[in-house]
Amino acid sequence: MGAMLQQDKCTQNDYVQLFTDSAEPLHWLCYTLTGDEALSERVLNAALEQSLKGADRVFRDWMVSWARRLIIQACIRLVRPTGQGEAECLCLHNRRDQDISDLLELALSQPSEVLQQRLLNLDPLPRFVFVLRELEGYSRRETALLLEIGERTCESMYIAALEAVQPKYYILKPAAAGTELIAI
Repeated sequence: MGAMLQQDKCTQNDYVQLFTDSAEPLHWLCYTLTGDEALSERVLNAALEQSLKGADRVFRDWMVSWARRLIIQACIRLVRPTGQGEAECLCLHNRRDQDISDLLELALSQPSEVLQQRLLNLDPLPRFVFVLRELEGYSRRETALLLEIGERTCESMYIAALEAVQPKYYILKPAAAGTELIAI
């Protein structure tokens, strides 16, 4: 059984291959969080080096999430996203779950380059909160813990980011079955 477990563990080659095969999505994540091309490259290189050091301690099934987590943690350490304190952030937006779901659907329907540009226009804290919550799948609590902020602040930053990344214009695009509304 021990031999079976060893076979399931990553090798350094696995991580080199992961970073090569996933270069575009990993770069998108890193650049979106940092907003700085040179810093993104440094973070990606550091994450690869860290992955190589700990490769034999990670199971192959966890490899991608572990690498992404290393990138996120490095971005948090370097950018140090901060924002309004708890007392100033008690102004939670009054939104129903359906409203949030509709806003999210609209935001995520945009091309990734457009969404990325809108995210880059945000202050670091709401940008990190949105990316971690919505694009990386962290819960509100997990996001708050990673960013060392309160859950109410996390939720407020998430709603503010969600509202800020909304498409500004809509166009009608001819489609096979009539017309289609496209968000820009």
